[in-house]
Amino acid sequence: MLTASNSAGFPAPAAITADPVVLAPIDGHLHVLLTRRLDEPEHGRWTLPGGFSSPSEKPAATAQRKLTEKTGVGAVYLEQLHTYADPGRDPRGWIPSIAYLALIDAAVLAPDSAGHWVRVDPVPVMAFDHAQIVAEAVSRLRGKLWYSNIAMGLLPERFSMPQARRLFEAISDVAYEPSNFRRELEQSGLVRGTGEVVKGVPGRPAALYEFVDRQPAWSLRRSRHPARLRVKGAL
Repeated sequence: MLTASNSAGFPAPAAITADPVVLAPIDGHLHVLLTRRLDEPEHGRWTLPGGFSSPSEKPAATAQRKLTEKTGVGAVYLEQLHTYADPGRDPRGWIPSIAYLALIDAAVLAPDSAGHWVRVDPVPVMAFDHAQIVAEAVSRLRGKLWYSNIAMGLLPERFSMPQARRLFEAISDVAYEPSNFRRELEQSGLVRGTGEVVKGVPGRPAALYEFVDRQPAWSLRRSRHPARLRVKGAL
């Protein structure tokens, strides 16, 4: 059991961990990058690819280091999600964790990696409170989808509205009405038309768009979510 106290004998957290929640759309559904826990406690359960911080590094650096060590995924953009500090979250002692969120292309995971892509709907049974962390990360990502350019890295520099809609549907797990989707994304302030069209394909040429800002940014206005056709997979 890990224990710690200050000079007055007051109990305090014994350590701190950092946990990256790395998400990616695969085959039209959102997935999270997990590993199998190799040690006790909770040996064999799914876990986030995080671990303990060293005294010489910031938690964000720990999250990136452990992600690379455990899955082989290199440097990614990590956004701080939340701090989890329930005293009972880890049976080894009072060990808070700082969680980080990333959205990446699933193709960066090597076939021989110890990491596995696991669907988030529903969130699988996991070690510690990692299922809660994943659920809250998914909620954060889906909430930001219409208010930021977080999806920018998963689309070509110039993309069509059908391409964008398929990506947004995979992340949000809903099907959007196409014309409403186009109107709301155009009015969000996140994208703009390039004046170009897709060439060499049958049918009406599709207009091409680009993100206004290539750096992480928020929408210029609070865009409404466009009309949904249905929740994907629902009757």
